[in-house]
Amino acid sequence: MTRRWADVAELIATQGLKGRFVARSVRGLPFLLEEGMEVDFVPPTLNGPRHVRIVSVQHTGADDYLVAFSQVEDRDMAESLVGSHCLLSRDQLPEDFDDLLRADATHVSGYTAVDEELGMLGPIVDVREMPMQDLLVVEREGEEVLIPFVDEFVVDVDEDEGIVRLRVPQSLLSLNSSL
Repeated sequence: MTRRWADVAELIATQGLKGRFVARSVRGLPFLLEEGMEVDFVPPTLNGPRHVRIVSVQHTGADDYLVAFSQVEDRDMAESLVGSHCLLSRDQLPEDFDDLLRADATHVSGYTAVDEELGMLGPIVDVREMPMQDLLVVEREGEEVLIPFVDEFVVDVDEDEGIVRLRVPQSLLSLNSSL
């Protein structure tokens, strides 16, 4: 499935008084933001910019990068954008982007989803590619349950055993079953 946009990074925190951010890649991707790229923020803020250009990128070690954007000129504006995700258009993505995503998510189709508290949830029958995150489609008690394939929920992917260990809020599972 060819995507028109891709979620590639999250703004984790502000840095300094001039509106710079600490940013990290998402979904197991390498860090893809580069100076000159055009980025859209999601979710959009009421008073902040939605479409910006990257002014600078600096690797600070480990998984963190300092990123500055046009139209984000001070700490107050930057703070309103913390937690936002950075979307890149298809034409800015590397040619092997779909392979990078497949390596991260779609290879778990056919694995078994196991929750830390609830135990076995069921087989993962599909992975739906969505703009913000992939969704695991788990067959549970004759119904399809959609679970975001995000770091907050994924504890471990055991490729040898074919198991995705999760920590899923029970409210999410009950919400799915009431649909």
